[in-house]
Order: sequence, then C-alpha cells, then structure tokens
Amino acid sequence: MISRREVVTAGVLGTLSNAAMAAPVDAQSGQGDIGVQTNLNQIRNELRDMKAILEDGMRRSSLGFGGIGLIRDKLTLHLRSSGKFPDLCEIGTALFYEVYDWHVKHSQQIQIVRIADQRFAIQFMFTQLVVRWENDPNYLGQPYDRG
Repeated sequence: MISRREVVTAGVLGTLSNAAMAAPVDAQSGQGDIGVQTNLNQIRNELRDMKAILEDGMRRSSLGFGGIGLIRDKLTLHLRSSGKFPDLCEIGTALFYEVYDWHVKHSQQIQIVRIADQRFAIQFMFTQLVVRWENDPNYLGQPYDRG
C-alpha cells in the first residue's frame, strides 16, 4: 500500500525534476549547465514564494482576508466613530456563507436568529449581520444601531 506521504512527495519531486530537465542540454557548447542553473534558480525562487505564502496563511489573523476583512473594516470604522460596536449590519449571501464558514473553521458557536420581515441574522463578534438575500451576494451595508 502506498502512503499519502509517498504520493504527495512523488508528485512534488516529479514536478520539480521535470522543470529542471525542461532546458535542452547541449554538451558541446556548455550552455546546458547554464540552462540547468537558471531552472534551479527559478525553482528556488518559486519555493521561497510558496514558503512566504504558507507562513502568511498560518501566522496572520484569519479576520484580515476576503469578506471577513471587509466586515471587520466596517465594524472598526463604526467603533471608532461611535465608541461601540454596531448592533446590526446588512450583508449579502456570499458574505453570510463566509462568516458561517469562519465560525465552522475556528470551532466557534454559530448563533443564527430569525428577525422581522422573514429575515435572519448571524452573530459575528458583537454585531448581528442581517442577511439581505435580495441584494448582491457580496453586498455589505453600513453598520447601524437599533433605535
């Protein structure tokens, strides 16, 4: 039986070896060594880029990316202007799914409530995000307080 590690390692090493062999080797002129060195340098640079991306993904706050980051920026703007987090903010369905997936990914309790006018809201931090299904899926309204 082949382990998962062997499959993944074989795929990665096979890809790297194919890239290294892509340059034509010309033994008479000595250009083959330069081509191989160039390809190896390109592989090294790509691996460094991949390492940086993976480290960013593991170390950075997951609240800074995608729709969650946009919601966070709106909530922060309201916090700075009023001194408190908003009670409500309207969002589209795509942002709702991102917030829901964020809760699942981080094992956070999901609190979804039904409110007036056949609406529902999901609790995110200290704010209820009201889903506006009739708007654009990426819709993000202005945060506001009750009253």
